[in-house]
Amino acid sequence: MSDQVGSPDDRRPPSERVVEAVAAASGTSPLDFEPTLYDAVDPEALDSLVRSGSDELRIRFRYGDRSVLITGNGRVDVSAPSEDDPSSEWIIFDE
Repeated sequence: MSDQVGSPDDRRPPSERVVEAVAAASGTSPLDFEPTLYDAVDPEALDSLVRSGSDELRIRFRYGDRSVLITGNGRVDVSAPSEDDPSSEWIIFDE
């Protein structure tokens, strides 16, 4: 099962949408969710990559007990990780 938060029209930083999506999938408030996003990725670097990347950008990482996929167009998908998921994966396509 996958939850989606965010769209190309969403003006909030990608890192904020990730925290919100993972907390919602875990059934808790974003303010109370542990671990912090800093424990998984650098939020400022994540925001910068998504804002400057192409629509083909794909960033996948584990955060808490979830697998997160964020795309260059701002889409955030959260799902339960599988055993085959890497702890992190960065895919950037330049055209």
